[in-house]
Amino acid sequence: MATCTRTCTKTSMATATVLISAAPFFVLFLIPVESNSPRHRSLLQILLSFASGGLLGDAFLHLIPHALEPHSHHPLEQPGHGHSHSGQGPILSVGLWVLSGIVAFLVVEKFVRHVKGGHGHSHGHGHAHGHTQGGHGHGRQERSSKEKQSSEEEEKEAGGSRKRRGGSTGLKDGPVRPQNSEEEKKGSDLRVSGYLNLAADLAHNFTDGLAIGASFRGGRGLGILTTMTVLLHEVPHEVGDFAILVQSGCSKKQAMRLQLLTAIGALAGTACALLTEGGAVGSEVASGTGPGWVLPFTAGGFIYVATVSVLPELLREASPLQSLLEVLGLLGGVVMMVLIAHLE
Repeated sequence: MATCTRTCTKTSMATATVLISAAPFFVLFLIPVESNSPRHRSLLQILLSFASGGLLGDAFLHLIPHALEPHSHHPLEQPGHGHSHSGQGPILSVGLWVLSGIVAFLVVEKFVRHVKGGHGHSHGHGHAHGHTQGGHGHGRQERSSKEKQSSEEEEKEAGGSRKRRGGSTGLKDGPVRPQNSEEEKKGSDLRVSGYLNLAADLAHNFTDGLAIGASFRGGRGLGILTTMTVLLHEVPHEVGDFAILVQSGCSKKQAMRLQLLTAIGALAGTACALLTEGGAVGSEVASGTGPGWVLPFTAGGFIYVATVSVLPELLREASPLQSLLEVLGLLGGVVMMVLIAHLE
């Protein structure tokens, strides 16, 4: 009988984990965005604003409060001045881990850009790039345009004798390369942001898997309730992550495949909860009493991605209506996380 109960519990854990991974994935088919093209730019910007609101809401309303939760009960036990110092250490630790997550993501992004040959083009998205480059960027554009004009004049003079002058194509291709390299560098920088968000999402899914595993240890009803809460939380999160990946240069299919890969984190978390006796690790991490760095570190990653990679994209020049929709999208992401926090 006990063996049958354990088997049913394990099956329920696995089913719940697959559900929270697959259901949000199929929602992505309904989003009418194929790529980061001008045709889909307006909708993509609104989705990005929703993503930034969701990431910030998740960090400040879900992850950080859960990390602080174990320490929020102690001050009530010891009224007076002395209690504030006893709880200060753990709270300070949570804050430091949030900052560590931000710094770690910054270091990783700078390292990847350095390896790829980036030299200070961190503000390539938006209008800020032109201001930081100053006259140097304009001079390079003028030189390339002059070279283009000279090559076009040579082609006109040559007329149909392009076969005789085989080097003319080389002259034509030459001036275009600097611009292409700039665009490639910009696309490379954006992809780094997308991959950083995937890393944070992977860690977040790991904690979701731990929470589901621990909840089913406490009973089938608690497990189902936790699964539904995580599922409601994952759907807006998945939509936001999808928008960030598309903005990073991925096609719709590539973004969906990468999103599906993050399900490995949830499966690993559930497996970890299964392998630990009584699901202790899962319940501790889910409530914030376990390894104290997991939730705040992930929150720091979300804050970094939202403020450094996503919000600057919303500073592009847009019509008043588009700007209003973007602000409403950001608020919508925050409100969604507020509603989910009340359900938890």
